[in-house]
Amino acid sequence: MSKYDNLKFFKKTKARISHACMKCRGQINTGDFYYAKNIKDKFLHSLHRKKLCDKCYEEAN
Repeated sequence: MSKYDNLKFFKKTKARISHACMKCRGQINTGDFYYAKNIKDKFLHSLHRKKLCDKCYEEAN
């Protein structure tokens, strides 16, 4: 739990390179859509953003 949790949200993104889903470890291929955790403040950045595939994102919401 951090003080910036209320600023975090998931943004739908199209993959330019292949990734692995952080929840199910499934492959996210180039050109597929996935959801990456972003921060609303333009001055705060995350080094290791969580990436979820479509299936895991739908299960979470």
